[in-house]
Amino acid sequence: MKIPSLKVLFESTKETFLRFPFVILTSVIGAGFMIYIIDTPFERQESVRYLYNVVIACSLGISFLLALKFICERVKTSKTVTLVTQITGLVLLVAYYFSLPKDVGYADITRYFLFMIGMHLLVSFSPFANKNFSLERKGFWQFNQNLFIRILITGVYSGVLYAGLSVAILSFDKLFDAGINSKIYTELFFFILGAFNTWFFLSGLPENLDELEGMDFYPKGLKIFTQYVLLPLVIIYLLILYLYMGKIIIQWQLPMGWVSYLVLGFSTTGIFSLLLIEPLREMEGINWIKKFSKWFYLILFPLIILLFIAILRRTGEYGITERRYFVFVLALWLAVMALYFSVSRLKNIKIIPYTLCFIAFVTSFGPWGAISLSERSQMGRLEEILIKNKILVDGKIVKAVNPLPDEERQDVSSVIHFLSDRNSLNKIQPWFNQNIDTLKGGTESGVYKTKEAKITDLMGIEYTQFRRNFLQNDRYFSWNLKEYNSLKLKGYDYMVKYRFYSYEKDKILKQYKLDSNNFSIEFNTDSLEVLFKNNDIQTGAVKIDRLIEELKKLKTEPVLKDLTIEDEKDKLKYRIIFQYISGERENDKDKITSFTADVFLKLK
Repeated sequence: MKIPSLKVLFESTKETFLRFPFVILTSVIGAGFMIYIIDTPFERQESVRYLYNVVIACSLGISFLLALKFICERVKTSKTVTLVTQITGLVLLVAYYFSLPKDVGYADITRYFLFMIGMHLLVSFSPFANKNFSLERKGFWQFNQNLFIRILITGVYSGVLYAGLSVAILSFDKLFDAGINSKIYTELFFFILGAFNTWFFLSGLPENLDELEGMDFYPKGLKIFTQYVLLPLVIIYLLILYLYMGKIIIQWQLPMGWVSYLVLGFSTTGIFSLLLIEPLREMEGINWIKKFSKWFYLILFPLIILLFIAILRRTGEYGITERRYFVFVLALWLAVMALYFSVSRLKNIKIIPYTLCFIAFVTSFGPWGAISLSERSQMGRLEEILIKNKILVDGKIVKAVNPLPDEERQDVSSVIHFLSDRNSLNKIQPWFNQNIDTLKGGTESGVYKTKEAKITDLMGIEYTQFRRNFLQNDRYFSWNLKEYNSLKLKGYDYMVKYRFYSYEKDKILKQYKLDSNNFSIEFNTDSLEVLFKNNDIQTGAVKIDRLIEELKKLKTEPVLKDLTIEDEKDKLKYRIIFQYISGERENDKDKITSFTADVFLKLK
């Protein structure tokens, strides 16, 4: 293979820039601002926070301006029209930048990701947007196959370049004691991502889009990858899901919410596989692909029903959130796609990116959008609980006299947290006489409270945020004490901090000099006991297995009394307050992996 000369490389780089100047400049500018932010000292970071919005706008601009360029190339517009189109695209990006708040919140990030998905999908069909829907199916596939291969190759090249330069910088730094700031590695990452990665990707995109329809090229590696990697994964997913459906029918129980992600994963992998092998459908001797395509969408229908049952169950119990909204919308989309590819004679794969792009943009705004609908649902949930418990009366908050049930207290707390995350607490402001915007997280009477906790205090409700174990299984457990005043020593003479980590075997025994006493604390990992010794004489042993059992029964986040053990012996009075405790269950036995605790002592 002939290695290209520097002149050839320079000409190729120049041609790519002249073809996509606005795309490359937008990418480089975004990377430049990101590098500037990284290089800004920590004490000045707040003053450059607004530049993140520039980076967000630039990242959207790469795919948006690329899609506009492809449309112009395919329509064969004049240079003037192409220039005006690209400048119009830049104006829209600037308008988007000014629409962003200084402090970007959850809703803005959600909308950004929807725009990003929509823009990438727009690129996939932009050269064919002006053509009849049923035409140029082969050209459409060849174009997207080129994009897919180009993304993979660019990722490998960029990764190798970054790794090589990082090792070179590290070697120079260590060998010559250069004292290079570690920020350079992050800055190098964004430089390669914004300059080399984009430029290299664009250099391999097809120039004559009209020729794609006549191409019959199909990469052998892609065929092998699809047949022997993706399709077996689809079959494995299918078996798991149908076995789970059998379990549901036999036990006659509603499906878990988590199955939604498995169904979506299976469907996505299957549809992606079918897209990759689309050209093989018309080839002789590969009839199994036609049969697989036909049966795949028929097989989807029972799983789509399972998906609807799972998501409607979660929505009925906990209301709509953005995540559940998108699962429901994708379930509807899957149902439409399965119906279309099952009954339609055309079976045009263009419909997949067209409809997904439409969904991404439409769900990003308006009263029907994910953000607005989720907020209304959660507000309705909160209002219903407060009215039921006579805390919201005639549109105003009346402080609760009696404590709420744990489940409702958790629900109120989770909705307040939900609204706070989305900067939407102003929606409940009319309920309060006090301006809740003035409430800030802080310490009161030695106890730290979040803004959310102070809002629920105005309702007479104790704030709690219960976090379930990962995948809701019983193997791993952890609890954390959020609010606690460690300064109250009444009735005790000393307070010491004890930390236990299972990997620090040599630090389990800790010595403390308490006046004339050599006091020690040790945790026995086998018996789950905290052992106290004073001048080498054991004065107490505290088993914490009962504590773990009681914590597992909780349906809300633990409060101070739940994580406290106290007792009084002949020679010792103690109180142990656990701030954090975690572990796992192995062979029907609890094993503590770490905990932190404040130990209050009175030696007699």
